[in-house]
Amino acid sequence: MHSNTDTTPRPLLLRETAEIALTEVKRFVEPRLCSDFNLRRVSAPLCLPAGSGLNGPQEPVRFRLRESDMEMEIVTGLDRWLRAQLVRYDTAEGFGVFAVMNAVRPDIPRTAVTSPDLCSWAWQQVLREDAGADAEVLTGTMRRLYAIMRDAEKMILEKFPHLHSVLPQELAVVDEASLPDDEADDSGRRRREHLYMKQHSDKAVVFTAAAASNDDDDNGEIPRARLLVWNEMLRTHLELASVAIFPPGSDAPLESAGGNIWRDTLALHILHQTEILK
Repeated sequence: MHSNTDTTPRPLLLRETAEIALTEVKRFVEPRLCSDFNLRRVSAPLCLPAGSGLNGPQEPVRFRLRESDMEMEIVTGLDRWLRAQLVRYDTAEGFGVFAVMNAVRPDIPRTAVTSPDLCSWAWQQVLREDAGADAEVLTGTMRRLYAIMRDAEKMILEKFPHLHSVLPQELAVVDEASLPDDEADDSGRRRREHLYMKQHSDKAVVFTAAAASNDDDDNGEIPRARLLVWNEMLRTHLELASVAIFPPGSDAPLESAGGNIWRDTLALHILHQTEILK
């Protein structure tokens, strides 16, 4: 006998209310990110000249301007462009730049938790000479980012008291190399992370890699970290932020740290939605 019970999860905020709540999250996170990391806000481009070397490494969507016939490409990532802004503004050690990134990555499928059109808070900060070891920089940065996220959630809970906290208090750090590597491709990595997060759903986890490729890097393999949480409503893991350390390169003759807080994914999680707000 078949049950007529509908087991589909339902959002705890109506979409219209969630859109209002997202505005509150923006108003909270952006000034905190700037103040906590000594960042100045810059306006991000939506597209860049093809072959400029400032776009992300992913294959971009390209088009031509009618009047000039110049070939352009839609932004896929801003790490390189933001590093160039560090040079443009002669940014001192310990300071950096921040932008709201709107990007398109056609290879990302459109699902409840992913979308080819991405929105993030993207930044780069010039590292101090005494910043410490790469692992310290990555984990320290992630802890500061997570503190901003948790404070943003507390603000939302004050405004919408019928919601409950979904960001764990504990933040654990895990070396990606410690996970089983029977399947070395990206799909295998995602399955390993999914299983790990399901088993440790009471923690937020920073996965670190001492020398791994980064989507927005053109300097080969670099130290990076990603912040994951378990979403019980959707029974899946979510990536809320990514950080990498960038050595001197063609885009900027300096060492910097930076990355993205994935705005839509964070909103999906703390606003108790069943799909990203697109």
